[in-house]
Amino acid sequence: MSALLLLGQRQQLLLTALLRHRKGLTVEELSRMLAISRNAVNQHLSSLGGDGFIQSTLLESTGGRPSRIYTLTPSGLELFERRYSFFAKLLLFWIDKKLDEQELKDCLTGLGEQMAREFEYRVTRHFSHADRLHEVIAIMCELGYDANVTKISDHHTEIVANNCVFHELAEQCQGFCTLDLSFLASLLKADIEHKECIVKNEGRCCFRVVFPLNRLLNKPTDCS
Repeated sequence: MSALLLLGQRQQLLLTALLRHRKGLTVEELSRMLAISRNAVNQHLSSLGGDGFIQSTLLESTGGRPSRIYTLTPSGLELFERRYSFFAKLLLFWIDKKLDEQELKDCLTGLGEQMAREFEYRVTRHFSHADRLHEVIAIMCELGYDANVTKISDHHTEIVANNCVFHELAEQCQGFCTLDLSFLASLLKADIEHKECIVKNEGRCCFRVVFPLNRLLNKPTDCS
């Protein structure tokens, strides 16, 4: 279910009004558009602002009392459903037609490395392999994975994902898992082996992690 649908009807209407007026609206304008009192508008704005969905700026006034204008934040914009998977599939189809197998693998490897660079600062601040693993699991959970990591032996650990955020794309392109492998290898600076794959009907994705010095994982962690 869309996160937008979890909000009350008035809040949905208020957010939709701001979506259609990207330069922003005042409390008075929202009150007129929604046919509710200014107090009710302020209550909704306070709640939505607390959730990080809207922001406000003070308008300069040529005379009289200055007013505040409200706009959607990037998080507020994300409440409105966008068919990312649809466009991603179109893009992948086009790329698949233009590139040969090795070129596609190189492209996905590069994308995985680029994804990793977005989060690298969070991982490199940790010195132990265990802490880095915990941070990577947190990042994966934020990206939509149901992931956890456990100690398997004194020589290696495994990251397990019970879902695949690229499932539809991976079904259409078996080599798409290269993106996950490149992402994890770049973040952890480790060798990654794809032991199990959901797309191959194995129930989960399992990635074997081998650090250069084979340090041990101290404790398991998960998304909770």
